[in-house]
Amino acid sequence: MISKVVNRDIDTVFDWYYHSENFTASPIVFKSKWREPKYWEKGAIRDIVMIAGWYNEEITKVVTGKKIDYRVNQSFPPVQQDFTETLFESIHDNKTKVTWIIDIEVPASFMTKPMTAFGGFMAKNLYGTIMNASKRKLETSAH
Repeated sequence: MISKVVNRDIDTVFDWYYHSENFTASPIVFKSKWREPKYWEKGAIRDIVMIAGWYNEEITKVVTGKKIDYRVNQSFPPVQQDFTETLFESIHDNKTKVTWIIDIEVPASFMTKPMTAFGGFMAKNLYGTIMNASKRKLETSAH
């Protein structure tokens, strides 16, 4: 789990994450593209290519202004990520706390525990770059 406070209102911050093509503002996310015209709602499928690999993700739940849930259907390298949640919380002075909850396992024929620990470490860093990009973009555009 990682969190970041963004100095913008919750609607603006939610909208930035809701449109995941914004993730390419991170220096390590190269592509975020929806597979079909059904964007940004339950059942929508997107492909994300970043320095750590390719992820085919499915949106499983959206509560506007509150949370976005998804799972990884396929990836390379292979990971099992059945539940990921991005939460949005309005806090004082027009600020929004974003919390990304990541449940990841790296299936391996041996060393599953250390590989999963390393995968979790990498995921926190990767998602952290997206959170930093959102903070930079949204706070800069506010002025």
